[in-house]
Amino acid sequence: MVWEGILKGVFFILLIVTFLALAFKVYVVWRGKKMVGERVKELEEGIVYFFSERCGACKRMEKEIEELEKNWKVVRVDVFSPEGHERAKALGVMATPTTLLVKRGRIIKVLVGVQKAEKIKDMMKTNNC
Repeated sequence: MVWEGILKGVFFILLIVTFLALAFKVYVVWRGKKMVGERVKELEEGIVYFFSERCGACKRMEKEIEELEKNWKVVRVDVFSPEGHERAKALGVMATPTTLLVKRGRIIKVLVGVQKAEKIKDMMKTNNC
């Protein structure tokens, strides 16, 4: 009987944590969509990449960013630097890695999480955002 109550409590806590994680992901994507159309001072065309040295996903994304640097200008923004933190805050970046695709000085697409370089290249070439 005692174990049944404990298991129910653990299940309830896991359910709440899962719901909150999903809600946060939805919120991050919603904020990303609001960034589309915003002006970017750093470059006219290219990629703005928000990352953190401590982020495991950012470490996996590093080789993809290096591949993208062969074709486009990539502005790297470390969110733990004072300037990077302010820039992320101003745009509403809430997660790392976040990749902004920029054309004509404006954000055309916001990608959150690890992305393949090929996918980003296709989006940049075709404007298929």
